[in-house]
Amino acid sequence: KQQPSLPLSSDAHPSVSKINSVIGDVNKAKGTLIAVLMGVNNNETCRHLSCVLTGLIADLDALDVCGHPEIRNYRKEVVEEINRLQKYLDLEEEADSTYAYDLAQNGSIIKIEEIRNNMKEVKGSLLKIEKASDLYLKSKTELQGLIAQLDEISPGNNPCIREARRRAVIEVQTLITYTDLKEALLKQQTFVEQTETETDVSSQKAIWNILGNAAQIQQEVLSFDGNRTDKNYMRLEELLTKQLLALDAIDPQDERSKVFRKQAVKLAQNILYYLDMKTDEWEY
Repeated sequence: KQQPSLPLSSDAHPSVSKINSVIGDVNKAKGTLIAVLMGVNNNETCRHLSCVLTGLIADLDALDVCGHPEIRNYRKEVVEEINRLQKYLDLEEEADSTYAYDLAQNGSIIKIEEIRNNMKEVKGSLLKIEKASDLYLKSKTELQGLIAQLDEISPGNNPCIREARRRAVIEVQTLITYTDLKEALLKQQTFVEQTETETDVSSQKAIWNILGNAAQIQQEVLSFDGNRTDKNYMRLEELLTKQLLALDAIDPQDERSKVFRKQAVKLAQNILYYLDMKTDEWEY
């Protein structure tokens, strides 16, 4: 690099002493930058140093060097040196910003992916069992712990991280809903088998039957790994729509049945929403 000329004598012009003072400040800024890049100085940032250099250029621009070409050239050399350093700082700041938004390296995204991998392990175990209430409880406890971990992740101002966390929460909540539904169906079946009586009114019995179908469909949805052009996607979407139509056709015979049907409709809609989310081809 071309270095500024040797400091001129302050006697040459009143502006020379100010230019020499600026050179000293520029050298200090260089030393501070080296310390920042080496991790020695954590109290400074490239952005702050850039502001300092901008102020030094403003000071130089304010000097009156008219009629003194040698002093004007001297000032020009110092300004060019500051601009080179400023350009380097801008590149460093841009690199820091890029790193912050490089989702492959982002700490929050890495944590979300770790949680999703744990969730997939729990899902794999859940989809293999049929009548194991103890395993349902254990899995549900693990899933609730994953929700708590996701709540601790701060997306900052990054919309991609915010969306990634939201989708991960929905994935875990869908599994929790699945375990709740399987538990409820198991308890209902056990109760009927033990009492050998049908205490539910006909509308409630119909809703339980639809929920049984919904649980089987949800299990397929959880396992589904295709896109919206797959025939299996269209089949699952059609099956869920049929469950919603079947629920709509039920005439609640009392207030309890009305609330029960409303809950069943919401569950079927959530399964359908989850199927759509899995196949919308969203990426980081």
